[in-house]
Amino acid sequence: MSEKLSKIERIVKKHGLTDSELERVLTSTKNSAPQKKQVFKDYHTGKLKIGVFSDCHIGHEMFDEPFFKYMVSTFKKERVDKVYQVGDILEGMSGRDGHIYELSEIGYDKQMKKAIQMFELLKDFKVYGIDGNHDGWYQKKGNGGVIVGSELESKVEHYTHLGQMEADVELKPGVTMKLYHAGDGTAYAVSYKMQKLMESFTGGEKPNVVLSGHYHKALYMFNRNIHGLECGTMCGQTSWMRGKKIPAHKGFWIVDMDIGKAGIGKFAPEFFPGYK
Repeated sequence: MSEKLSKIERIVKKHGLTDSELERVLTSTKNSAPQKKQVFKDYHTGKLKIGVFSDCHIGHEMFDEPFFKYMVSTFKKERVDKVYQVGDILEGMSGRDGHIYELSEIGYDKQMKKAIQMFELLKDFKVYGIDGNHDGWYQKKGNGGVIVGSELESKVEHYTHLGQMEADVELKPGVTMKLYHAGDGTAYAVSYKMQKLMESFTGGEKPNVVLSGHYHKALYMFNRNIHGLECGTMCGQTSWMRGKKIPAHKGFWIVDMDIGKAGIGKFAPEFFPGYK
C-alpha cells in the first residue's frame, strides 16, 4: 500500500497538482463523452431584454476585469431580464509553448476561483451559458473529465449550465434561441462564419436566434429569417491573435425583443464596445 501511495505522490508532484485539482480529477468521470445538445425551456410572451457576452478567457492576462464590471453595471442600469454567456469562460491550459507566460491565473483551481468571483458580480440576474473549446481543455486534455460550466453552476447559485459548445433555449413553442460556440479558425471576412453557420441549418431545425461565440467578433446579421449575433469578447487581443493578425472585438450586447404569436416581432441589438 505504501508503494502505491509513494507512486501517487510522485505523479502529483510531477504534474504540480494542488489538493483541489487532485480531488477534481479523482471525482470526475474520466473519458466521459461530451454532453449532448440540451434544450432548455424558458417561455416568454411580450417584451424580453437580455444581456449577452462571450469569451471571457478568465485566467489570461488580457481578460478585462474592469470592463466586465462595467458590463455588470450596464446590465443593472438597462434592467435586463436575464443574461446569456456563450463559452470560453476560462482560458484553460493549452500546453502550447509559451502559453503559460500569458496567464494571470495558472491552473484550473485559480482560474475557477477567479471565475466564481467574477460571476458572483452578476448575482442580480439569472445567468445561463455554455462551455467553449477552451473550457473543454480541462475535460479532454489528459482525460481530466472536468466540465467547467457544471462546476461553475455548483458554486454560483444564479448560474445555469446549458451544455458544452451548443444548447437551445426554447423561448416559446416553435421559437428557439441557439447558443453556439465554434471550434474552427476565423475567416478573412467578419461576416463569413455567421453566414455559413446560418446556411448550414436544416430547414425544419433552424433557430430563430443564434448567439455565436469563439471568433471574438461583433456582428449582427439577419439571414434565412434567423437573427444572428457574433457575441464579441471580454478579452483583449492576445499575443497569439496578434501574431495571426486577428483582431478582437471587445464588448457585449443588450438585445430587446418582442415575442408574439407569430414568433419574434422585434429584435433590436445594441453593442457596447470596450476601448483601452
